[in-house]
Amino acid sequence: MSQPFDAHALEKIDSPDATAAAYFSIFRSPKATAQDYADFESWHARDEANRIAWAKVEHSWNGAGAMRADARILEIRERALANRRGRRAWARPAIAACAVLAILAGGLAFQRQREAGSAALVVADSRAISTGVGQQGTFRMTDGSIITANTATVLTIAESDTRRSTAIRDGEAFFEVTKNPRKPFVVTAGGVTVTALGTQFAVRETGGQVDVTLAEGRVRIDMPAVNGYAPQSTVLQPGQELVWDGQSYRTSAVEVERRLAWRKGIVDFDRVPLAQAVAEINRYSAQEIIISSPALARRPISGTFRIGVTRGFLQSLEAAGIARVENESATRAELVSP
Repeated sequence: MSQPFDAHALEKIDSPDATAAAYFSIFRSPKATAQDYADFESWHARDEANRIAWAKVEHSWNGAGAMRADARILEIRERALANRRGRRAWARPAIAACAVLAILAGGLAFQRQREAGSAALVVADSRAISTGVGQQGTFRMTDGSIITANTATVLTIAESDTRRSTAIRDGEAFFEVTKNPRKPFVVTAGGVTVTALGTQFAVRETGGQVDVTLAEGRVRIDMPAVNGYAPQSTVLQPGQELVWDGQSYRTSAVEVERRLAWRKGIVDFDRVPLAQAVAEINRYSAQEIIISSPALARRPISGTFRIGVTRGFLQSLEAAGIARVENESATRAELVSP
């Protein structure tokens, strides 16, 4: 652009689609400023037609893989991240173009889903997120809420005028929810419904069991009717965890930082049975660890381990005299008593 950007002139464009396209062009320009992002936020929040128009641009962006390597776009990403740290108030809604780039920076590759059983990281039509084994990805919604998907997770995202919703079909995700009393944030997993307004929490669904860990705020958890019993509901407080086994639930205090350490790329165990630690390590690796005996499986272990680095975990067990590794291959390792 040879002339300074004029937000007021842009607002006079006679269609949301044209305005969205113009904003997209601006954000690809090396001259995009913090004020440009603030003006976009105002336009984006003003009308549903504007949000729909921008979603179309976002969809086109997701399909334009060649542009992701554009040096100017990468420059905008770095500037947007810096602005977000320094200008959190206006950057929180995160324009869709920056959202896509932030996802890429967080390790979530975008591509069209060509096969239903594909194991690749996929986001299809900006509505589904799938992470592979040992991978994590971050998705920023248009309202600024952030979803971080853990290893081997499949979830879908939807947003309407009355609510924001996510359905976890398998795996685990951490939610940082922007407060909006008019649009509650709802997560469903394994028949359980978690409702929040503005809060931070994690939901994990594996093998029919649902775990909800609350880091901040409050959430209401509704569980389905089973075996003739009425539906159940409860409210979690920060530092609590709920476990639903498909029949009943229990709540307990939990060390949130340890429980959610996966967001830092680690797992942290404090005197947990070896079987429990191995099950967690196995979630992040194609190399499956097998324990040879029930007695060994019950042995307690403690320690912090980098996720996805199974060899380091095995070496630590051997060095501590807890177990010995036998019959190791790329896909399997057996633990036996030392």
